[in-house]
Amino acid sequence: MKPERIDELIQKCVLGIQTDSEAQELSDHLERDDSKAARRKLRLALKADAYLQEAAAELGDESHGSESTLARKVTSLKRQLWTQGGIAAAIAIGFFAWFFLSGAPRAESELGVATVLRIEGQGLANQDRTLARGDALQAGDELKMEQGLVELVFTDTGVHAIATAPLFLTANSSKRIFLHNGDVKLTVPPQGIGFVVETAEREITDLGTSFVVTAVAGGSKVFVLDGEISLGKKNGIPARLMRKGEIAHFGRLMKPQELIRKVEDLPALSLDTQTPSAGDFSGIVLGFEEGGLTQALSQKEASQADFMGKRIAPLLVSKFHDRSGLDGLRQSNPLRFGGIAGSYRQYPEKSGLTPYSAQAGWITWYNGKVAPPSSGRYRFWGYADNHLIVAIDGNPVFDGSRYDSSLRQLSGIIRENHPDLPCINAPAGFASGPWIELGDDSIQLDILFGELSGNKSFGLLLVEREGEAYAETFWGQPKWPIFLTEAPNASHRSELEKIRDHMEKKLAGSFSVSSDSIWTAASP
Repeated sequence: MKPERIDELIQKCVLGIQTDSEAQELSDHLERDDSKAARRKLRLALKADAYLQEAAAELGDESHGSESTLARKVTSLKRQLWTQGGIAAAIAIGFFAWFFLSGAPRAESELGVATVLRIEGQGLANQDRTLARGDALQAGDELKMEQGLVELVFTDTGVHAIATAPLFLTANSSKRIFLHNGDVKLTVPPQGIGFVVETAEREITDLGTSFVVTAVAGGSKVFVLDGEISLGKKNGIPARLMRKGEIAHFGRLMKPQELIRKVEDLPALSLDTQTPSAGDFSGIVLGFEEGGLTQALSQKEASQADFMGKRIAPLLVSKFHDRSGLDGLRQSNPLRFGGIAGSYRQYPEKSGLTPYSAQAGWITWYNGKVAPPSSGRYRFWGYADNHLIVAIDGNPVFDGSRYDSSLRQLSGIIRENHPDLPCINAPAGFASGPWIELGDDSIQLDILFGELSGNKSFGLLLVEREGEAYAETFWGQPKWPIFLTEAPNASHRSELEKIRDHMEKKLAGSFSVSSDSIWTAASP
């Protein structure tokens, strides 16, 4: 939709003269994935209620005039404000949702404390009322969702919230919520300063910012995306301020069984065990022979030992020339590279590595010549439990490993952590590497990906090209393409889509599968 048309629809919306079809047209546009800028502009503006309050103050006591007379006077005032240019930047989505669909002011009880702008999945208010777009939450309403996403805007304050399931929150007022369980990302405009999110552990007061709050049984955390928040004194913990980029944990955020359940739910990719052709980007899985460890260790001791990481270290340090550490290890059949995404619980069995020492873990080494889709600057994104290293021409360019990987200390590269992006294996969250300048010529690419001990591994490897525009999730994560070296067939694409669907519904994350972003394997 052209900007001029958007302005026209908003103006008619403000003046209360839009038709039903125009109202629907504006509503549909605001819900589009590519309308994020328009939604941001709208929700950061002043609320319509503020203008109605100004109108009431200017026009005098409402009781002196009829409802229809007052409505005409308010419309006249809004026309003046629009003509003066002030209202165009002050319309919020809540104005549209609460006032203009009816064309007349609504009662306070009908407005409620918040309005549903978008909902995916079933949301229940007080366990008996199914919510839909445009419905209001009243003070004290409890909102629960088993799966999906809900987008809310709060009356008067204009605070915008996106919450993902499993979700349980209480809408105490237009200025306060209690988050029992779930993830909520809030964007607070100037008139919303002072909005409070309370969890069992802390009380968080906004001071003009955007932030994410997560709550589970026994713990919660907050991450400041922009601006500043105040952590109030609670449960004997003193108050303090937090600023952009800071993250804080309270209580025991996630129990081990909850993490295990999340990992078990992740879909997995099938493996292409056909013998790779010459020039394919491929690899092998490496592990200790079954019974290869000389002593029995606990899971914790085996993880701390990182047998495979230390065994493979000379390969990484030598820029992949010293292969002496591979001698005596068990090896799988050659595997064609199909991307890194999802769960790897059955990976050793599927790859043909078994029987092997599960206690000592495994590492896959992919290597070969590849060329980027076009010249330019690139950087890798992702994470893994536990090892994930990407190297170009022998030099590491990305480390997405968990904190307990011994390879992380050896990579020697600049790593930036992004705790605000969804990641289930570490508080550090998503990692990104430095920008790399690449031409049209092929490069030597090496990838190390693996598990410290046991079989609960998972990972994700994405790639970004500088200057490319990527769609974003409602959570604000760009959908960077998954790193692939050949176009996926229908079956492979379907598996990738299942993983992406799971991430979007359960983890608030995502990626894209783009034919324009496929790297090309080249003959050595």
